[in-house]
Amino acid sequence: MSRRSLFLLAATLVVLHFTIIVFMLSPLHGSRRTFYTSGYHHRYSMRGAPSVAWCKDLHFKPPGPVVALISHPGSGNTWLRYLLQQVTGVMTGSIYMDYGLRTHGFPAENVTDGTVLVVKTHEAPPVDSDKFQAAVLLIRHPKDAILAEYNRLHKGHIGTAPKSAFKRKSHEHRMTDWVKFVSYQLTAWESLHELWLTRFPGRILVVLYDTLVRDTGPSLQRILDFLNHTVTKDDMSCALANREGIYRRRKKLQDFDPFTADMYQALDRAHGRVRDLVANYSRKHNLTQTRLENVAPLK
Repeated sequence: MSRRSLFLLAATLVVLHFTIIVFMLSPLHGSRRTFYTSGYHHRYSMRGAPSVAWCKDLHFKPPGPVVALISHPGSGNTWLRYLLQQVTGVMTGSIYMDYGLRTHGFPAENVTDGTVLVVKTHEAPPVDSDKFQAAVLLIRHPKDAILAEYNRLHKGHIGTAPKSAFKRKSHEHRMTDWVKFVSYQLTAWESLHELWLTRFPGRILVVLYDTLVRDTGPSLQRILDFLNHTVTKDDMSCALANREGIYRRRKKLQDFDPFTADMYQALDRAHGRVRDLVANYSRKHNLTQTRLENVAPLK
């Protein structure tokens, strides 16, 4: 190989390397728009990135129990992590390394020990039963969770997929990518909740996404009680005043419904089965079905 060819190969590899880095550090929304707010601490900032008005400096806590924050993708995990960081100032971790989230407000990405408040996961209970001592299970209706995850795959954490994305077909399949996606994700949604509610040996706090949206303050307080973490009234007031942040998808009106009648039936059946699992779990652990989050705090 000539010297010129070697030079061109080396230059190509360098460009590819930096392209990957830029992609991983791209904004949350995956589009050209950028959302700005004031007050983002300079040590976590990046020029041109969305910024967050944190109520207090983010920090690690003294080592303690490792608590999983479980949800199916698209169920509001990132938003709940944001709310918890706002009200406590304690970083939340993750079993993943999302470089976009790490750059835009979650500096403890990939931290999975007891120095973070909770650890994000979308996985089944680990084989190592000592990995997590307790878990917060965030449940969102599969229709909304699956649609939110499809939007994320196409337009990032707070973007919305175009109509064309729901009609695209792969060359080797007659059905659309969307139909295949719904079928696969619905099975995964039900399986995730069943495994945690029936096989996890530790204590579980069930949090319903719709309740979190409707009654954010009381829902946050129940989670904090479960985590045995105390905050002041001012802490809660600040978190609620900044509850929206930049981590909730801005809903965009669509002139079509991507779900078919058959999809709705399958979604309702799966949702009903998981609802029954939650009810069984609450009875087994002497929890009231009207207050599924009402469990004893961590020790």
